[in-house]
Amino acid sequence: MGKSGQLKAKVDRLEKKLAAKGASLAADKQRVLRKKLKRFQRAWRTALALEKRSAEMGKGAKPAAQAAEEKPAAAPPEAATPAT
Repeated sequence: MGKSGQLKAKVDRLEKKLAAKGASLAADKQRVLRKKLKRFQRAWRTALALEKRSAEMGKGAKPAAQAAEEKPAAAPPEAATPAT
């Protein structure tokens, strides 16, 4: 599955094509384009939901690798204090 932005672009292109040529297209071509549009819209909504869920999971619980990287950075460096 693609990113939601890519899928949104496909949805927009199909909507534009249906709006411009919808009435002049043959019935079978209209049906195919509408089915494609519905399929892309469903995929786009699914991609948005997955991206949102992954973003929420990333905020709440950090993986151990990220926690280990942040821990040394939070400690003040000892070499920076002047010795008198």
